[in-house]
Amino acid sequence: MASSLVLCLVSLLMATISTTTSTPQELNRDANSDPTDRPSGSPGRSETPEMSGGPWRSIQAELVHKDHPLRAAPGSLSLKERAERDFLSSRRRSELLRSRHERWLAAGDGVLPTYVSNLTSSVNEAEYVMTISLGTPAQNFVAIADTGSDLTWLQCQPCAHCFPQADPLYDPSRSSSHANLTCIDSACQRFTSQYPGSSYSNCPLQSSSRSNASCNFSYYYGDGSNTTGDLVVDTIHLTSTDGAVADVPNFAFGCSQSSFSDSGLSTTNADGLVGLGQGDISFPSQLGASFGNIFSYCLVPPSATLTSRLLFGSAALSNATGIQYTPMLSNLTTFYFVGLQAISVAGQPLDIPSSVFANNGTDGGTFFDSGTTITQLEPQALDALVTALAAAIPFPQIPSTISGSDHCWNASGLTNADIGARVPTVSFNFTGANYDLSYDNTFLTFDDASFCLNIGRGVLGSGSIIGNYQQRNVYVVYDRANSQIGFVPRNCSDAVSV
Repeated sequence: MASSLVLCLVSLLMATISTTTSTPQELNRDANSDPTDRPSGSPGRSETPEMSGGPWRSIQAELVHKDHPLRAAPGSLSLKERAERDFLSSRRRSELLRSRHERWLAAGDGVLPTYVSNLTSSVNEAEYVMTISLGTPAQNFVAIADTGSDLTWLQCQPCAHCFPQADPLYDPSRSSSHANLTCIDSACQRFTSQYPGSSYSNCPLQSSSRSNASCNFSYYYGDGSNTTGDLVVDTIHLTSTDGAVADVPNFAFGCSQSSFSDSGLSTTNADGLVGLGQGDISFPSQLGASFGNIFSYCLVPPSATLTSRLLFGSAALSNATGIQYTPMLSNLTTFYFVGLQAISVAGQPLDIPSSVFANNGTDGGTFFDSGTTITQLEPQALDALVTALAAAIPFPQIPSTISGSDHCWNASGLTNADIGARVPTVSFNFTGANYDLSYDNTFLTFDDASFCLNIGRGVLGSGSIIGNYQQRNVYVVYDRANSQIGFVPRNCSDAVSV
């Protein structure tokens, strides 16, 4: 199925991947590295990838949700089954984040960091995927798009222990533009210094030998699962917003030759992952010099037959009229943290202590995450929200039939629009900006006109996560250059909006 998805998305983008026969330039060595580390006559590689093929200012990709007709398996889940699946996966993501925090705090500096999702759920429960094309000639893949990860990785030949995938593995031997990174390459040094416990290295101590030693990585997830291999570079082929192809050489990514999980891995959903986080090795970080260090998306509801568009560069601001911005906060390397000051119902802030939203550097805080479906709130914040909604919603509460959601109401005889007009608006009050949730971003409505709160109870101390359900039909801008996140309501199914 992944192979057919690649073909469908390539058709959607209306672009044919071009190939090149030139080999990549050498990556710059770290400025502080021993000059004897450099091979004689080596010109060094550029510090960041530089695009070729034209002065492209913006690139685009199509995001496909797991429930989209292009990806949904035969006999798709019912609305109730999807809701239960989403509550479970979102809760699991929150639990794994908490596990990471506990290990971090217990071990102190040098701890092996773990990441917000585990490898099994990342691959098997991928929310949004995109196609990527790497190599000369090009090899096409379907990869998870995740703002909660930094490293882009694919399963590669030869592979000792890989999970099954529908597409062929990335084959370095087929690409004339592929090169292994060595211990003295700056991308390797940045990765190992930024994630000191998330990568191991066989780099020798002797400087004279380091230039020939491959840069290994081992990327760990919250449940102990991991993917391991070599950091490499190759040309990545991107689609500009005018439909042309932009080739970017020297794109660094993980060439995974072993993936491990106690629960096992088996999927046709994806071939790897595209890291959209804040770390130096992430997709937007590597392309920032070429495309302005800014990206945006506008997520259509999964029921729509359209795909969502991911934009990098100046086009990311093409539909930003009326946008509000809130500053990004410095916290953990990967995630896009923001300052949540309060939660309001019908414009009235709830009585929630500010400490509930506090960000102390390794615990708590609030961040946007494309890989979490349903927003997860700290328990005290969710309890206050439920109490306020129960008092304000003019319909009788009913027992929930959905595992994960305990707060439902009966509005039989009314349309979705009628219900939405009678329930109060929930707002997230961020620093300098109010994020007003629409009715459809707050509740899930069933055919019998019952509706349930579609915001989940996070794990105590894990912070709050703004999930993609609450981001649908919202134009979200990650303005990394100015350290701010912007948002404005949009009809993302409208071609003008995306």
